[in-house]
Amino acid sequence: MGQAGVAAGTHNHAMVSRRPTYPFVPKSNAHLLPGHIWGIALRDGRFACGVVVAVPTAQEAPHYAINSRTFAAGLLDWVGDELPSPDTADDSQLLTWGFGHVKMIGENRGAIVGHRSPPVDRAGALSGVSHRVGGTVGLYCDGRMVGTATADEARDLPVIGTWGFGYIVAVAERVFVDHKSVVR
Repeated sequence: MGQAGVAAGTHNHAMVSRRPTYPFVPKSNAHLLPGHIWGIALRDGRFACGVVVAVPTAQEAPHYAINSRTFAAGLLDWVGDELPSPDTADDSQLLTWGFGHVKMIGENRGAIVGHRSPPVDRAGALSGVSHRVGGTVGLYCDGRMVGTATADEARDLPVIGTWGFGYIVAVAERVFVDHKSVVR
């Protein structure tokens, strides 16, 4: 590799480690951090709040198609008349999460607006499994596989899904506009 390649590699590394300027619409998961938040416009004019739960590697989420554009996205128990901020959304609990493409943010007119403390499901209430039967069923918590599911967990826990671009909007509207429960 010549000097230009070394310089380019150094430059790229420096870009990854610098702090992002808010707001930004991610084109990859390179600058996403657990705790990054974005507003989700609701049909009634209010906003819900999406959150980056994790940016797992393929080894940390082996049952899913993890690449440079996927991440574990979550919906927080937060709704407001204005866009969320790290201060207003910091104490909000995680309602649900799934794997998705970074386009779910920009395709819904959203942008990362800041960083709050990462949501952590300490009680395991939002744990799930990779699938029901056949092969090794992974037990997932906070966007990463934490072990192999027992037969009871594989039967009883929800399957962690891969979310389409509009799924998080549909769930937010179900919860905050239609006043229905989260379906996991």
